[in-house]
Amino acid sequence: MLEAVLGRRPDGIVLTGTEHTRASRERLARVGIPLVEAWDLCEHPVDMLVGFSHEAVGQAVARYLIGKGYRRVSAVGIDDPRGMRRYRSLVGALQGHVTAPVAAQILPAPATLAVGREGLARLLQEDAAGEVVVCSSDTVAQGVIAEALSRGLRIPEELAVMGFGDLSSAAHTHPPLSTVRVDGARIGCAIAEALLARIAEPAAARQPLRMDVGFELIERSSA
Repeated sequence: MLEAVLGRRPDGIVLTGTEHTRASRERLARVGIPLVEAWDLCEHPVDMLVGFSHEAVGQAVARYLIGKGYRRVSAVGIDDPRGMRRYRSLVGALQGHVTAPVAAQILPAPATLAVGREGLARLLQEDAAGEVVVCSSDTVAQGVIAEALSRGLRIPEELAVMGFGDLSSAAHTHPPLSTVRVDGARIGCAIAEALLARIAEPAAARQPLRMDVGFELIERSSA
């Protein structure tokens, strides 16, 4: 895919994420086309970088759950690299604050309502759902809520649910979904401005840009 894009001689490239093969990184560095990696942070970007820390998200969710008094935590997600980093960070930050190891169901992508329903069904079958289920996306979380309600579980009294992404539907689930919001519009604008500035002034090439747009934890009624 990268070779196909480069073959069209673009003026700029935007890549989602920072996890690339060594060959891809070397190829991108050689061509010298303005490049922005997005929706992530890393110590050594290929060129410019606009995003947020997935590790910080996991830690913030852990602090929130601890503050709410949850001590038995589980997770449902997909095998997405960035989602797995949030999950591992969550587990690490919860150590010493939970009464049992975090039980997880990690299913193949894509993130769907069916994944959420199946993930919770498996946790319940193993008696491992605990007090709160942390999900890798709002879509998965909505599937967890649907499965819980179909089994007569009250949310959040018997099972709390936490999402990620703050989709437009998140505020309108029953109950409204607690989640993490990332300012996608700000990321998009920052990417565009960075590329336009680099294209307009090639002499300013390789000016460092590592923008952390942060995130916001949104507390609603599900957790």
